[in-house]
Amino acid sequence: MVTPAPIRKAAIFAMLLWASQFLAVPAIAGDFDDLVAAEKAFAADASARSTREAFLASLADDAVVFEPGPVAGKAAWLAKPEDKGKLEWTPEFAEISAGGDMGYTGGPWRYTPEGEDKPVAFGHYFTVWVKQADGKWKVLADHGVRHVQTPFAETVQRRGGLSAGAPPLWPVGAAELRKADLAPAGLLTASMVSGDFLRLRDGHLPDGRSEGAAFDFTVGGRLDAGQYIAPAGDMAVTWGGGAGNPSWLRVWRRPTAGDAPGLGWRLAVDVSRAAPPPPPKE
Repeated sequence: MVTPAPIRKAAIFAMLLWASQFLAVPAIAGDFDDLVAAEKAFAADASARSTREAFLASLADDAVVFEPGPVAGKAAWLAKPEDKGKLEWTPEFAEISAGGDMGYTGGPWRYTPEGEDKPVAFGHYFTVWVKQADGKWKVLADHGVRHVQTPFAETVQRRGGLSAGAPPLWPVGAAELRKADLAPAGLLTASMVSGDFLRLRDGHLPDGRSEGAAFDFTVGGRLDAGQYIAPAGDMAVTWGGGAGNPSWLRVWRRPTAGDAPGLGWRLAVDVSRAAPPPPPKE
């Protein structure tokens, strides 16, 4: 069937108008530096005051933390008693969206109880940040895993394949993202994983495994799940968990030069923890 020219033009205009909502002011080099600086200031605040006060100051109003499933971040930290132990961390990798208004940071952490002179717990944290209307970075989601001690990084690796100002390849919306996030383990194929995929699991240092145990968690029962897509449409975060379920925090992005060809979201980082064991029966 031949479509009349006026209808074709109207359809093209509508598509361009829809796609324009995903275009944002291109990120500049300073945006990445500001993101890393916000993470370092967050860590410094925890050392100078307390972990509780630092989290309450850095969390966005709608932030999510994991205990072990996703819960409202500020309410969770307001309910915590003050801990005089020392929680330290430093970023070793980070990435920022094309629009410069969303990003993530991650790196090793260590915890030293009050009165002790050596840390007793170690792992990697992963934090998703969103720039607020006033230009300040706030934490949207925070998760982490435990593993053996590893040195703190001296430099921060910049992840991602989009150069500053590169537009998204194609807008893919929330429905497609949720479908990808909740896909059964067997349906998470190589075409859905980015070329620089990073996996964080308890008991393991961060690695790039995307086969077998990378997606070995089954989900059942009630879930608390959510997502956020950057205004530029090139980066997104999903999270989920619930009673008897694993908890996860994942970052997705548009395909980059190192990814398999095709449209759709690519899983860039997957932070997942197995469901905690049920309490013992009395």
